[in-house]
Amino acid sequence: MNLKKICIYYFSGTGNTELVSQLFCTEFAKHAVQAKMIAVEDVLKGKSSISIKNYDIIGFGHPVHAFGAPKIYLEFIKSLPPADNTPSFYFRTSGDPLCNGGATSMVRKILQRKKYNVFHESLLVMPSNVVVQYEDELVKQLFNAAKRKISKIVKEVLRKESHLQKNSLILRIISYLFNKAETLGAKYFGRYLYVTESCDQCNLCIRKCPTGNIYEDSESRKIKFEKKCTFCLRCVYICPNNSIKNKYMNLFIIKNGYNIRKVIENPGVRGIYVTEATKGYFKHFYKYLYNVE
Repeated sequence: MNLKKICIYYFSGTGNTELVSQLFCTEFAKHAVQAKMIAVEDVLKGKSSISIKNYDIIGFGHPVHAFGAPKIYLEFIKSLPPADNTPSFYFRTSGDPLCNGGATSMVRKILQRKKYNVFHESLLVMPSNVVVQYEDELVKQLFNAAKRKISKIVKEVLRKESHLQKNSLILRIISYLFNKAETLGAKYFGRYLYVTESCDQCNLCIRKCPTGNIYEDSESRKIKFEKKCTFCLRCVYICPNNSIKNKYMNLFIIKNGYNIRKVIENPGVRGIYVTEATKGYFKHFYKYLYNVE
């Protein structure tokens, strides 16, 4: 095993994919492999550069948005410089194992056209950060499952084992249509965001927005939103005063906020929620959690 360096280009709206990327780096370190994380918005904003030749393997990771990649991630991979058949692995995070997170075809094809040799693909199911707030026990159970799965994935990646998702025609069609609809809907979601009177204009949302969708109006001095939203919900959940709301689509926002680290760092949460006896909606999580074929 002659690998020395790995770079992971990731996008994370509310922390799931960032946490998974950190787990990858920790696991690679156990194999004496140095792994570096770079946020794609830093590249797009010119805060970080791309140095493909400095790495032996490149990792690509993003959250699943409507069975596909968020617009910002597609913009990033389209901006990548050509590679030289560089070995690459691709992972996604999703709040549900349904349809394996959608097809991987779109991202894979873009990367392959740019001569990134994608040989490994994986899905890590993490807690939902939209609509439904998962119970703390399920949050930690998913996190613990991700750690176990990443341990296995890292070994496969270092051995350069091929593991590509099978994308049926129907899955590719569904993923394409849903992703296009989500990209369009994200613009309007962003446009209809607003701040309540509890906003103290700390401007944290402006500084942290990955797409530059938020600004302070020069005349009114109020926080305003445009149509460049990628529907990551980062601004909504990082607001210290819970001041950011949506005029028409508040149903997507978890009322109590989203902070996965607060749950996984709580020793009182055991991480046992889905079992073989589980009934109802979360029953289909069992196969993912316990690797049941």
